[in-house]
Formats: sequence, structure tokens, C-alpha cells
Amino acid sequence: MANNRIFYACQNLAITPETKTTVDAGDMTHGVQSVGITTNFNLEQAFELGQIEIYENIEGTPDVELTMEKLLDGYPLLYHMASSGAVVGTSASGLAARGNAKCSVRLGIYEEVYNNISAGNTAAPIEVYMSGMYISNISYTIPAEGSMTESITLVGNNKQWLRIDNGTSVIDAIDVDAFDGFDEPAAIAGASGGIQRREDVLLSGCILPISIDGVVGSGYGNAITGLTGDGTATPLIHIQNISISTDFSREDVLELGRKSPYYRPAGFPIEVTCEIEAITISGDLIGAYEFGDPLFDGTSDSGNNLKNESIFVLTRAGYAWDLGTKNKISSVSYGGGDAGGGNVSVTYSYSNFNDLDVQHRKNGYVGFGWLKNIAGGDAGESDFGQGSLPDGLIGGGQSGPSY
Repeated sequence: MANNRIFYACQNLAITPETKTTVDAGDMTHGVQSVGITTNFNLEQAFELGQIEIYENIEGTPDVELTMEKLLDGYPLLYHMASSGAVVGTSASGLAARGNAKCSVRLGIYEEVYNNISAGNTAAPIEVYMSGMYISNISYTIPAEGSMTESITLVGNNKQWLRIDNGTSVIDAIDVDAFDGFDEPAAIAGASGGIQRREDVLLSGCILPISIDGVVGSGYGNAITGLTGDGTATPLIHIQNISISTDFSREDVLELGRKSPYYRPAGFPIEVTCEIEAITISGDLIGAYEFGDPLFDGTSDSGNNLKNESIFVLTRAGYAWDLGTKNKISSVSYGGGDAGGGNVSVTYSYSNFNDLDVQHRKNGYVGFGWLKNIAGGDAGESDFGQGSLPDGLIGGGQSGPSY
């Protein structure tokens, strides 16, 4: 392959379960914006009395780190593809189960002369194969400007370069048929919207913390007034950005007789964070009292400034993030509105531990508290409007594999 360069149109990724040695069209990723691979060879130096020169530069286990970013476009999330061994829709598909899953990732590199990788009608000329990869961290950004994105980092200890000319590459021509110049965001039954942007946040299906000024109540649609179905819906708060992330804080578990780790468990408890930025019209209205908020006197939160809150975010393409019922503010920041212009905004930072269910309509369910069987967990009971997520949403599933 005589490329002068590698650019976005001549590379693509496949993610498969660890035990799968082949690649199918359903394993190819869509909407990916960037990919980066960092390999560190861990060296430990040994010296000895009698000479300043090194005695041995001992090579440890290499660390491979893979970072990817994709658009939220109706296709399966990278997080779900990298943890496809989870029992979807059950309590065995939360952070513990998905954090335990391993996957293999293959980066195919193609000739630069074709407009798309399908046109070459060939297996990947060069392929980077990474096996035994664990999810290290995930992050989702829902901005007022730009498109919604997913960022994910995988870590492992094995990376190989494969080539078509010696018969070692695995991604075949038929696997990339969809990348023929006509690929577009997926249309999911019961959901829509293409690449997700600010207008695709369905506030009528979201549950936002009541500590944010303007939020009313603690159920679906507590950040709007009116109904989307009849055109009367109006946001109660002016959200600029929502960011949701967690880091699995992995550590190597070693044993005698083996160089590489035999396990890289997630370091539970792990913190899940959610930042919500909004333009404020009255301030953050979050008090910090030495002896606790007097409004909590006589309750289980007496003496505290904070109480547990629920967070659930839903988008039109059927993506949702359930952060459970035990989120608390870790910090609140008030700023902007200086003499140079601009608006005052408030950033509310919330955290919980071990509670994050990343959902997708393709997996057959969307709803707050689904994995915990919380009463009223059927998000389909709410008026989402715009014909996007109709009543009776929960269950039914989708054709094709679940992630």
C-alpha cells in the first residue's frame, strides 16, 4: 500500500467481543470522529556498584491505550459495543457488568486513492489489532452549540500490526460495504433525529435535579412547562451544556508465572459525575450553611446543605442516561456577565458512586430506574412529543444484536 498519508476517509474501526475472531458488518463503528493509540513500554532500570552505566533496562508489560470519539447518530454507542457481553436490560448490564467485559478492537487502514473504503473492494491492507481491551473511562457531552458526542478510552496490553499481503488481516471487503459513500445516521424504530444536537434533548422525558433554580417537581418533564405534543412546552431553565462521565480507575492484578496482568478490575467504588451549565436569571440559589439548610430541619437531611436528587437525560434518537436517585452537588460555580459582555451562567456539578445506566432504544428499553425496577420507570408514559418516542416505549426490543 503506497499511501502518502492516512486521513479520515481511509480508516475505520471494528469492535468485537474478546472471544470473537471474525468481523461482521455489525461490528463496524459509525459516526467515529477520531481515534488515537498510545503504547507505553514500561521500563525499570537496574544499576550496580562498580559502574555508572546501566546494568539492565528491564522491560515490563506494555500498556496500550485507545481513545475514540463518535457522534450520537442512532448507531450503537462505543461503550455498548465494547461491553457487549452484558445481559442487556437487567441488573447485570450496569457498570459492574460492563466494566468487567473485554473486547477486541481492529483499526483498518485503507488506500487513500478511493473516496470510500468500500470502493477498494478488498480486505483491510493494514490492520491494527488490539485484544483484551477494558473500558477505562467514558464521557458524554450534550452541548447547546455543536453535536452530541461520546468519548471512550480502552486499555489493554496487546497490540499487533496485521497485513493483507501475508494473510493476517481480518476485516474483509464485505464487512465495510456500508461505507460506500451513502452511509448516513441510523433510523431507529420508535426514535429519530439523525445526529443529535440541542433540539434533540427531550426535556419532557428528562428528570433534572430540583436544586437547579427553575426546576419544578421531581418527575419526567420537571424542566418544562406545558406539553410538547400540543406545542405549549416551554423550558423552565436555559441549559447550555450537560456532561456525564466516569472513570473505572483500573489496577493491574499480577501473578507469578505470567508477565501480563491476569485481570484489570475496575476500582469500585467509582465516581460518576454530571455537570449541568445553565444561563441564570436569578443566581445559583444554592445556600451553604454552617449548621445545614434550615429547610431540612426535621427531615433525614437535617444538619445538611444537600439532599439526594435524581438525574435522567433523554434524547430523540433513543439515547438516555440514568444516574439514579442519589446524586448530590459537589460544587456550584457562578460566573460570567463581566463588563465585556456575555451572560452569567451557573455550572452545577453532581456526583454519585457506581450508578450510571447508559441506555439506547436499540436495546429495547429506555426509562428512569429500569435496572432497579423503580415504579414508574416507563419513560413511555410521558408526553415526549414530536413523534419521537411514543407511549409503550419500554420493551419490544429491536431487530439485530443488542449491546
